[in-house]
Amino acid sequence: MAYTLPTSPASSIGLADYLDHLNTAVDTADTDSVLASADALSAFNSDADLLVDHLNTALADLASWQNGNPYMGPSLLLGRGKNFTVRANIWLPPARMSLHEEQTLHSYEVPHDHTVSFLTVGHVGPGYETTIWEYDPGSVTGVPGEPVELRLLEHTDLARGKVMYYRAGRDIHTQHHPPALSVSLNLLIHRQDDAHAPQRFFDTDHGRLTHSTPSPATRGHQILCDLAGHLGDQRTAPLLEHLTTTHPSPAVRATALANTVRLLGPAAEPALQRAVDDPHPSVHDPARNALNGRTGEH
Repeated sequence: MAYTLPTSPASSIGLADYLDHLNTAVDTADTDSVLASADALSAFNSDADLLVDHLNTALADLASWQNGNPYMGPSLLLGRGKNFTVRANIWLPPARMSLHEEQTLHSYEVPHDHTVSFLTVGHVGPGYETTIWEYDPGSVTGVPGEPVELRLLEHTDLARGKVMYYRAGRDIHTQHHPPALSVSLNLLIHRQDDAHAPQRFFDTDHGRLTHSTPSPATRGHQILCDLAGHLGDQRTAPLLEHLTTTHPSPAVRATALANTVRLLGPAAEPALQRAVDDPHPSVHDPARNALNGRTGEH
């Protein structure tokens, strides 16, 4: 389940010291090590000047501010290291923006999971309230509308100084508007196994998946496969065909299969036959349909 972590930081530390601690003392591949770093996050959170310092530096050098920040909305990239990112999220009350803007930027009132595990702490303001569920990602194929067994964990908040840990692809939460502008600090853990995990959105009232969005890595590989299918030569098809059975993302395997067929035509039948045994419906269903269509042509 999502954890609320007790902390007892020895003293306040600045951004440079926090990043140094993460780089030298935290094994991001070990969940226990990440959880044990909660005291360091709490100590970093005690630096009352960290956001002011960040904003003053940005105002003095606008050209370099937030270069390389991949996150949407009011999210400030504070630092990064091997397999981790440190950021600040700004949570605005409803009067500051339209409903559409809120849902786009913050996913307020929209139950969703996360593609990375992360520690978070309330830094400024009252923080948002949140309702948290958990689910088994292995039981979900990703088809919109499919039933999902959800377990309600708690309704809580991210008050100032409170540290929580969310698990990638297991914890679902919906955030409710804060009563006033609030800021949280996040330590995002990037693991290779999570690189192609889709972010999923849910209807918790009816226990259903509403839709998923591919990760940037997945979408990039899909675009690459599509370009290869349209522009490739005789060397390209074997490379695409290899991805139809080896890529960890079913979305990429399906895209690679479609472009293998585009390049090879009837000669793609062996690839289609192998794809019929793929465990994911987004791959084996199109393969079966294609083979059935070919059978019907004879």
